[in-house]
Amino acid sequence: MSQDASSRASARLLYLITGFFWLSQYAFTPYINKELARMGMNATFMGLVAGGYGLSQTLLRLPLGIWSDRLGRRKPFVMAGSGVVTLAAAGYLLAYTPWGFLVSRLLGGAAAASWVAFTVMYSGYFPKEEGPRRITDLNVANITGRLAGYVLVTGLLIFLSVKVSFVVSLVAGALAFVLALGLGEPGLERAGTGLQDIARVARNRYLLIVSFLGILTQWVAFSSYYSFNVNAAMALGAGEWELSMLQVALIVPNILANLWASRQLARGASARGLVVAGFLLVFLYALLVPLAGSLPQLFLLQPLGGISSSLTFAVLLGQCVRDIAPGQRSMAMGFYQATYGIGMTLGPITMGMMVDNMGLKGAFFVIAGLALVSAVLAMWLMKPKETASIPRPR
Repeated sequence: MSQDASSRASARLLYLITGFFWLSQYAFTPYINKELARMGMNATFMGLVAGGYGLSQTLLRLPLGIWSDRLGRRKPFVMAGSGVVTLAAAGYLLAYTPWGFLVSRLLGGAAAASWVAFTVMYSGYFPKEEGPRRITDLNVANITGRLAGYVLVTGLLIFLSVKVSFVVSLVAGALAFVLALGLGEPGLERAGTGLQDIARVARNRYLLIVSFLGILTQWVAFSSYYSFNVNAAMALGAGEWELSMLQVALIVPNILANLWASRQLARGASARGLVVAGFLLVFLYALLVPLAGSLPQLFLLQPLGGISSSLTFAVLLGQCVRDIAPGQRSMAMGFYQATYGIGMTLGPITMGMMVDNMGLKGAFFVIAGLALVSAVLAMWLMKPKETASIPRPR
């Protein structure tokens, strides 16, 4: 098999592995807050569990990115991430308690830290100039895996209890691990990872801007459509089946918007314009969710969150390596993902505290204000630049 054919085969395999990996991470997430509420936990503890997922990512992503660049290898980290996400799923089943949920969520975050290796490995199978766009493409596999998990679990809930979602997570993680054995390395050279190299990457102005906006993106997302929209649905009487379909209503538009955004970037569209539009959509979402008077109204709002996620998270994910040499992209991706983990950690924790102290409506209005401020900052900070456009692939 030629090198090009081998790279294409590994790229397709990694795409499939990515789907299983994120299916494992998210198959059970619609039910965490509902189960914690059943166990007597308040919104602050729910936010702590959600924030634990971001905390371990924040602590581990940059060290893993540096380690990966130093070795010049990505496959061991993809395998390790798949193995740990399987352990996290087993942890939920073995310790079905509030503290068991917290520990397992921390493990899940540690597994998600390997996303650095996934994204850089995938972009390494393609020409350098296609890297940012290809990372945005891989996010489609991420989202599609989540959707498959939600749909599968929704069907199984007709016959089984909510614990089946954790079993699905366990099986998907194990499949990702086994499939990862067949991956080939994309053949990157080892890069310098001394303090000077790390400082040079971390001082890249565009990376710093994208990382700051990444914090705001995840702060808003994990305070609203990735966590406490469930509480809004529960207040309107949603059961497990409705909570699953709530996520489907979020993810389907997310996938379609991700594909559209990737094509727009390939045509040279402004990354800044896409990100600003994404923040404005989540502003509308957070503003309207607490005003929804019925589940159908809440379902109609979900596409706003899904499209927003693609226009902010997916676009920024590709942009963070725009000005970074291929051999140091794991380091840059690790820096970016560790930084946006701050938003994943503090967002849900502060949201839970606000819900307990000022109610769901007031907390969502605060998040809406943050999203609006974020749109203004994105417009101001992401200066148009000729090299920002991703060339059309030939």
